[in-house]
Amino acid sequence: MALKAGDDGAAVKNLQRALNRLGALLLVDGDFGPGTEAAVADVREMLNLPGPPEADDTLLAALERIDDPSPELTAPGITFIAREEVSSPALYRTRFKHPVWPGIESGITIGIGYDLRFIDETELRRDWGPVLPTATVDRLLTVLGRRGSAELLRNVADIDVPLPAAVHVFLKCMLPKHVAATRAAYPTLDTLPAARRTTLISLVFNRGGKLDGDSRREMRRIRELLDVGALEPVAAELESMTRLWDPARARGVIERRRKEATLWRSGFPALGLD
Repeated sequence: MALKAGDDGAAVKNLQRALNRLGALLLVDGDFGPGTEAAVADVREMLNLPGPPEADDTLLAALERIDDPSPELTAPGITFIAREEVSSPALYRTRFKHPVWPGIESGITIGIGYDLRFIDETELRRDWGPVLPTATVDRLLTVLGRRGSAELLRNVADIDVPLPAAVHVFLKCMLPKHVAATRAAYPTLDTLPAARRTTLISLVFNRGGKLDGDSRREMRRIRELLDVGALEPVAAELESMTRLWDPARARGVIERRRKEATLWRSGFPALGLD
């Protein structure tokens, strides 16, 4: 019997966990609501299994064969970082499916935090060529390597980046690069459990891996703590980092540091991710 809209319970939680292995970005709440229904529709398209937005035996069997997307980040870890970038699948479809300009030092950004200021043509074509039309990629070339502006955004604001395409690039192209940067900044990364690996990768994904200067003193202190095996104080350093941002202007990044601290202390279940 298929799982469908309106169902709830443990079976739906298992479905949501399986969907998240393909980047569905769902909270594991056991509620087969609109978000889960949309995720099932997306996954049917990705797996070439046409049918209604329900999880029948064929779809469930196909999902069971899907592994976690990376050895460093399990599905809950992928979900945490991606949701911090775009909040939810529903918000992605209403706010982020077109290019955005986050402001300040960012360039025009597409997909799940893919900042075109720091990308060259070779990277753009390699990453997005398989999932976007060539004409779309060609238009994005006009904003590469440049600090964003309202004018630049207007030039590409009508471009559509579907969520499955964004998830593909996030999983296959972006995360390996950020995992490598995290490992360079924090060499003990692979000795940590999944939730703590996710915490550090999320931090570096958001801020980069540089450790020098006063603005990076907590990140540097985290490295020192990890090097001597003092793990519990790391959460306090994440919270201390919130000193850097004005709550009136950067509430999102402040909340991200606090969530990372919670993740470090209490794991994925504390954030509804497992």
